[in-house]
Amino acid sequence: MKIGFYSSMKLDDRRNWSGTMYQMFEQMSQLGHEIEWIPKLTLSESEEKRYKNLEDWYHKIFQRGYNQHINFFRARIVSKKIDKYLKNKNFDIIFAPTAINDFALTDTKTPIIYLNDANVGQLLNYYPYYSGFGWLSKKETLWIEKKILQKAAINIFSSEWAAEYAINYYGIEREKVHVLKFGANLNVPENWYFSKDLKNEITFLFLAVDWIRKRGNLAFETVKILKEKGYNVKLQIIGCDPDLDEEWVHIIPFLNKNNPEELLKIQEHLQNSHFLFVPTQADCTPIAFCEAAGYGLPVISTDTGGVSAHVEDGKTGVLLPENALAKDYADAIEPLLISRNKIEKMSVASREKYDSELNWKIWGKYMSKLLSGVNSSK
Repeated sequence: MKIGFYSSMKLDDRRNWSGTMYQMFEQMSQLGHEIEWIPKLTLSESEEKRYKNLEDWYHKIFQRGYNQHINFFRARIVSKKIDKYLKNKNFDIIFAPTAINDFALTDTKTPIIYLNDANVGQLLNYYPYYSGFGWLSKKETLWIEKKILQKAAINIFSSEWAAEYAINYYGIEREKVHVLKFGANLNVPENWYFSKDLKNEITFLFLAVDWIRKRGNLAFETVKILKEKGYNVKLQIIGCDPDLDEEWVHIIPFLNKNNPEELLKIQEHLQNSHFLFVPTQADCTPIAFCEAAGYGLPVISTDTGGVSAHVEDGKTGVLLPENALAKDYADAIEPLLISRNKIEKMSVASREKYDSELNWKIWGKYMSKLLSGVNSSK
C-alpha cells in the first residue's frame, strides 16, 4: 500500500516525539509499504496574525486561557490546505498520529488512521499546559477532537485508559478503537537474563526531564526515608538537575539519546539499576517505562493516566494512588528490600511484559492487521 504519513518532522528524524514517530515509520516500512512523508501544514504569517487577534479578543472577553493548538480557526484553515495538498496524491491510507486539529475538518475520502497516547478531553486540567482554558475554548477542543475520532477509519491509542475514554465519552464505535502499546525508543538486550546484584547497594533510577510533573522530590524523600531506616540505597537522577546535595544522590543533568556515547550511558544505567522510580503526577504513555521493562527494571510510579497499561501493580512494579506520600512509597518498597528475591521476580516479569506487549515488533504485527483491514474495506 501507499501510505501518507503526516508529521511535523521528517520521518527519519529520531527526535520526533522522543523517537516514537521514527519507530512507527520503521515498523510500517518493514511491513513492505511505500511510506511518503506529508509535511505538517501551518498557517501563513497573515493567518497567524488573524489568529492572534482572535486569541487576544478571547482573552479580553473571557479573561481565561485559549487552546492555541486545537481550535476551529486553525482546524478550518489547515484542513483546507490539506485537502488541496492531497488533491494530486494517490494514497491508499493516511496515517495521522496526534493530528487532531489538522484532519478534523478535511473532506478527503482517503481512509485515515488516527493515533494518539490520550484524548485531549482527558488532559484538560490534568496536564499543566492543558489547564486554565475558558469554557468556549474547552468546548471547541472537545468538538474538534470528536470530529477527528468520528472521521478516522481506525483510532489507535497506546493504553486502555485512552481507548475507553474515546468509546465512553465521545461515543466512538468500539470496533473503530484499538490499543497498540508503544515500545522502547532505544536498544534493549535481545537475550536478556537476570544478572543484577541484589546483595549490595540498591539503585533507584529517576529518568525524566520534568522534575516537577514527574515528582522527583517525592522519589527523593522516599529514598531518604529508606536510607534513614538503614537500607543501603541510592538515587540516580538522569535528565534534570535539582538542587540536592546528598552523598547517596547521583545526578546527570542531561544525556542526549541522539548522541551514541550518551545513549550508551543511559542504557548502562538501565542495566545497572534495580528500579525505575518515577512517581509521576500526570502521564499518558511514559516511553521510559517501556524501556525499563526491556532492561528488566520494575517500575515504581503512580496509578494515574495510562501508567497501568505499562506497569502491573505487584507484578512488574508498584503503583500507588495519586495522593500517596513519601512514607507510603517507602512502606510499599520496604518489603522488597527485606525479601530481595521479590525484586528478581518483578524484574523477570517486567522483561516478560516487554517481550509480549511493550516492543515495536508487536506494535508492527498488529498494525499490519489494521492496515490490511482498512484497505480491504475501501
